[in-house]
Amino acid sequence: METTIAKRPAPAAAPHAVIRRILTDKAVWLVAAAAFGVEMALSARYGYVRDELYFLSAGTHPALGYVDQPLLTPLLAHLDVLLTGNTLVGLRALPAFVFAAMVVLTGSIARQLGAGPRGQLLAAIATACCAQYLGAMHELTTTTPDFLFWTVLLWLVTRLLASGNPRWWLAIGATAGIAMTAKWNAGFLVAGLLLGFACTAAARPLLRSRYLAIAAVLFAALAWPDFAWQAAHGWPNLEVFHALQGDAWKNRVQYWPGQVLYTSILLVPLWFHGIRWALRDARFRAVGIAAVFVIVAQFVLGGKPYYPGGIYTFCFAAGAAALGPRLAGAGLRRRAAVFGLAALISGVISLPLLPAAALAKLPVQKINYDLGEEIGWPSQVKLLASVWHSLPAAERVRATLLAGNYGEAGAADRYGASFGLPRVYSGANSFWLWGPPPAGDTAAVAIGVDPALLHREFAHVKQVAVFRNGINVDDDEEGTAIYVATGLRTPWATAWQAFKDFS
Repeated sequence: METTIAKRPAPAAAPHAVIRRILTDKAVWLVAAAAFGVEMALSARYGYVRDELYFLSAGTHPALGYVDQPLLTPLLAHLDVLLTGNTLVGLRALPAFVFAAMVVLTGSIARQLGAGPRGQLLAAIATACCAQYLGAMHELTTTTPDFLFWTVLLWLVTRLLASGNPRWWLAIGATAGIAMTAKWNAGFLVAGLLLGFACTAAARPLLRSRYLAIAAVLFAALAWPDFAWQAAHGWPNLEVFHALQGDAWKNRVQYWPGQVLYTSILLVPLWFHGIRWALRDARFRAVGIAAVFVIVAQFVLGGKPYYPGGIYTFCFAAGAAALGPRLAGAGLRRRAAVFGLAALISGVISLPLLPAAALAKLPVQKINYDLGEEIGWPSQVKLLASVWHSLPAAERVRATLLAGNYGEAGAADRYGASFGLPRVYSGANSFWLWGPPPAGDTAAVAIGVDPALLHREFAHVKQVAVFRNGINVDDDEEGTAIYVATGLRTPWATAWQAFKDFS
């Protein structure tokens, strides 16, 4: 006779444990809401950064790729305009929301690493107070989705390692593929994780799963659009990379101080101990190896100091897990207060807290140059418009509007219509592909264009104005010259090649 043994139901969690879990989750969400609120409160205090202006323009030229970045960020910028209107606050809502999501995900990573409720909350607070995240999530750039997808990938990988369930590879492959449509930087994390799994005995068996093979196919299928576009256009990104390598040694000199300043010096002990803890923990050593790999690899290659920034969400979570019982009693309150102090100090550098005129007096831009880049775009376009409208009507009919860099071109694209300006053309990156100017144009009003280039391509060139932001902030646009050029020497179809600047 066959005997059936009934399974006992799993014991229910103790009521006090359930209450503590709910309160912890609520506290983490409150930290995320505070991060979102701070970003939104300061979202329109200065203005657009030049990359945002570029992406707004790129979003109106939908493509599978662009000269200097994949398709996702311009697409997000365009969708944001359609949903929220063409406003700075609307554009900045997306990165603020991403910041909040990163805070919540970091708390969840800490839980998967074994951190208790206090550790989860501390990891969330650390992410919300990180100088790099405060600054990066103030703007919609390629860094916004890049950091988010790094955080999601790290969350998924910790789930894979904690559960041992290879089906998580499917979500990892899909997320990594989408991440590549945001920024090629995600490839470093993927390489680091594969290295970590290969070098870790506990994780190595997961590499033999058929789900990893399916994940690789998903990754390739989702990442292919930009590679296909680059191949079809002669790999223009290689020119961009070559130009960026000109700053490689400068980046290396700044790199390690940048890891301290960009996360905040008061948070360094947490992420440093987090990496050390992960390298010692057999279950999660693969991610610890990946963290070391991406940080060191970017230094060796001369990458900018913020490139490995997405890895610090895991490092904060691991650091919180490492603290364990030390967060009992006043331990959490003391560390939360220190991190809050870090946020206040970092906020002055990362966010537009100071009056814009103060940037001319304080060395804030030496650490966060983007703050100065948010100054003066509408007034620059207004000056450009005054030059344009000063042209005789007969000359204006045959004139085109030229910009030297994509910030100037993006600003003219964003604000030009309100000042009665025509379409702007530029040789900078993807703007070059959207040219040349009309064949009938033989004159130009040019801002920020190399005068030597203008003299080669036009018979007569005259400097007519110089842009000043009015508050003496020393950024890339202060002192930019505006020229009137007449007598185009060759048709635009021929001359346009000389204006190409993929850098």
